[in-house]
Amino acid sequence: MTVFAGDPIYASDINDIIATIPLTYTKSAVESRNTTTTLADDTHLVSIPLEIGTYDIELVMFYTLSTTTTQKIKTRWAFTGTWASTTRACIGPGSANTAAPNDAAEVTLRGYVSDTQDAIYDSSTSGAYSVVREVAKGVVVTVAGNLSLQWAQNASSANNTNVQAGSAFTTIKTA
Repeated sequence: MTVFAGDPIYASDINDIIATIPLTYTKSAVESRNTTTTLADDTHLVSIPLEIGTYDIELVMFYTLSTTTTQKIKTRWAFTGTWASTTRACIGPGSANTAAPNDAAEVTLRGYVSDTQDAIYDSSTSGAYSVVREVAKGVVVTVAGNLSLQWAQNASSANNTNVQAGSAFTTIKTA
């Protein structure tokens, strides 16, 4: 929007500008799960409002696996409204990679449908965080609702799978 001296500025103009500012929702504490393969909403990355419009959405998730790599981690996005379910680009340690985070021998570079397909990541049991980046561009929301990250172990294990503080969703309304 270009404004010249003497041009009127309306509240709707300001609201349109504010609507396009990126919003980041950051996880404030580690969350651990074990002995479950059932996807469930993350405690912190939940109830992220998306109104009608078009969005670019990015998830950056930090995680660790405790004791063994048997359990792995799987992710999916959920949305309570209606959207044109799009493919998210998923980048992170591969599903058979036990050397990450420092020495990724296998990497996931796949596209998965945001709310119906699981992305599966593996890692070492190092205390260092592994990282995942999932991105969806041009997500069309036709009925407002809330976005959330769902995750679980891919294989049930008594050993913890941990999504770390600092993991975050960023949403940008593009239209």
